[in-house]
Amino acid sequence: MKTLLARLALFALAALPTLAFADDAAGPLRFNASQLQSAARASFPVQHELLEGFASLTLSDPDVRIPTPGDRVRLQMNYDIVLVNGDRLENGNVVVSSGLRYDPGTRGLHMVDPQLEHVGTGAAGRGLPGGSREALQDLIREYANSRPLYRLSDEDLAQVPGTLSADSLRISDGHVELRLAANAAP
Repeated sequence: MKTLLARLALFALAALPTLAFADDAAGPLRFNASQLQSAARASFPVQHELLEGFASLTLSDPDVRIPTPGDRVRLQMNYDIVLVNGDRLENGNVVVSSGLRYDPGTRGLHMVDPQLEHVGTGAAGRGLPGGSREALQDLIREYANSRPLYRLSDEDLAQVPGTLSADSLRISDGHVELRLAANAAP
């Protein structure tokens, strides 16, 4: 009998680390700015036709930041507007702040409600008729709807078992966190 109790106690002690690990696996999956930065670089440059093909707008060199405190990411990019003949019409940089959303269709973190915070231009009197701000905002919205800033891998998804929802994502303390809601645990 003592041997059986000793074996049961030993088995229980051996199972404790496994149980503790299972609890940790349900914790948040965290991404920092450099992880988002690496993924964003892979999907740039982004190009869009303007003026019925007589010019193009290109966004390049993304720089992703997650301000602390804050609940939005900041994305700084360079832009160029070039005429079809190759003449540069305008160039500069743009800063966008945005929330993020998880899209199960792309398995990605997409920008949501992107806001143009700053447009710095080197137009020197040239530029788009009516200005470039609206064209930049349109291209950024198109990017937000069609391309993820970060695509989750199979390994990422395995760390957050269950179904992710809109409430699963949070931006805080300089990180993006994905976690299951308390009632969504498998």
